[in-house]
Amino acid sequence: MTEILQIPKLVVVFGGSGFVGRHVVRALAKRGYRIRVACRRPDLAGHLQPLGNVGQIQPVQANVRVRWSIDRAAQD
Repeated sequence: MTEILQIPKLVVVFGGSGFVGRHVVRALAKRGYRIRVACRRPDLAGHLQPLGNVGQIQPVQANVRVRWSIDRAAQD
């Protein structure tokens, strides 16, 4: 019998590096989701990495005032 590999669902969290957002990211990581954290300064979002497994949390650059950056963060 072959086992079907299920890829965890991807969730995009805007503002996930902020005070409230980091708690949302932690809760989603505990539930096994892959998380893309859309924030203005992903270089300053390193504090989120230890909240999940290796590669589970991915900070990406996005600005809610710039439509193409929102589209890029939310693709896939």
